[in-house]
Amino acid sequence: MKGIKKLLSYITSVEYAIMAVAFVAMVLAYFVGVVNRNFIKASMPWTEEIAIYSMVYMALLGTEVGLRDGTQVAVTAVIEKLHGTVRKIVDIVEQIVLEIFSFTMLKAGIALFTKQIQTGQTTPVLKIPMYVMYFSLVLSFALIFVVQLVILIEKVQKLGQKDDKKEVAS
Repeated sequence: MKGIKKLLSYITSVEYAIMAVAFVAMVLAYFVGVVNRNFIKASMPWTEEIAIYSMVYMALLGTEVGLRDGTQVAVTAVIEKLHGTVRKIVDIVEQIVLEIFSFTMLKAGIALFTKQIQTGQTTPVLKIPMYVMYFSLVLSFALIFVVQLVILIEKVQKLGQKDDKKEVAS
């Protein structure tokens, strides 16, 4: 399991790097677009395209990061009232549902990605192959599937263990 943890740590570093590059590209593209609109007044439609495609990669990879560290928005009113084995089982069922969803989305993303490779469609302005954009679905949902599978395995392993930590009343 330590090898998998090390691999996930490496994947996380790569994700953060891609998101940082996408964020910088998006901010610079919007900045150039705003400066152009207000001062230069020349036609630069490529700035909008770069910004949107950067935002797509950032949002999809950010989804995986948020799911991994638990910062995604969630309704936990019922879950927080559960304790012990029941809570662990509900957490496992939640992980299984997430795995099914991410696998379904990965499968659909692969289908869209391969269809775009076959058609040869390009983006309107920059003429970048559209499969580059659809690869964002494949990448993000593959990462979600793998990372959440590791989390599911950890939760199943902890199912039989007793909780060492007692809740302290505040």
